Amino acid sequence: MSRFTSPDFLKATGGNRTRAEPPPLVDLSRPTLARLTSFQLGGKDHFDVDRELALRADRAAHGFKDLVEGERAFLQRAVRHLAREHGIDQFLQFGAGLPTPGDPHQIALEHVPGARVLYASDDPAVVAHNRAMLTDGETTTVVHGSPARPEELLRDPELRRFLDLERPVGLLLSGALSHVHDSDDPAGCTAALREALAPGSHLVLSHFCRPDPGSHPRDALRAQQLERTFLDQLGTGRWRTRAEIEGFFDGWRLREPGLIDVQYWRPLPSSPPVHGSYQMPARNRRLLVGGVASL
Repeated sequence: MSRFTSPDFLKATGGNRTRAEPPPLVDLSRPTLARLTSFQLGGKDHFDVDRELALRADRAAHGFKDLVEGERAFLQRAVRHLAREHGIDQFLQFGAGLPTPGDPHQIALEHVPGARVLYASDDPAVVAHNRAMLTDGETTTVVHGSPARPEELLRDPELRRFLDLERPVGLLLSGALSHVHDSDDPAGCTAALREALAPGSHLVLSHFCRPDPGSHPRDALRAQQLERTFLDQLGTGRWRTRAEIEGFFDGWRLREPGLIDVQYWRPLPSSPPVHGSYQMPARNRRLLVGGVASL
């Protein structure tokens, strides 16, 4: 075990705020999803063990980075759509990662001044890092929370202070349910969150997908190999069938164009580059699906 010593992790937020708590202990013997994502997105908060997982994932499915970047771009497009087209001004993101340019609060604030984003993570290092680098208490905040335990988060006093659940909320589950075990009933967890939200709320959901082996045998094999790699190395990571993923939308109205490969959800031209304009190569598009729904 060693301490996280990234200089940015220790920076004062906003130039005049300091982090009162010491950084959490970090287990360098095991990778984490947040650090793996940081590596794939070109960040610097990762270690050898995270980079090794990235190499293993790429051996299982060449171009695994496509999935990370494609899911990120889908989330960016969806947040922009909800803020600009539907006026959503408060968001709840599960599975928040380490701060990265183009995070949901930056996109929401471009279109809705004063928009609020609450980030939830069950990774103590992510919570501490976001509190040090990101949280201002007015437009962004972070709490410890997991989509596998929604009731705990819904009781959190910081969530109740920061979000008005009597008004529409943008619930961001981009990638989060891929890391909820079947034994934790991800469909039930999603239903509990849905029941807590007001009419007019929206759901943004993307998920690793296991294509039908009869129609796409090579894609199905890559999904199987990736799942085995993630479960062995990370302990989470499920590539579910399209039917299983569709079940997470029960009780929601799935908006056009429906549940599709995320590359095709309201794509943007690749030039000029903006947040959300990344275009996935064809090789792994079937391994990631997503959609937006409303109450």
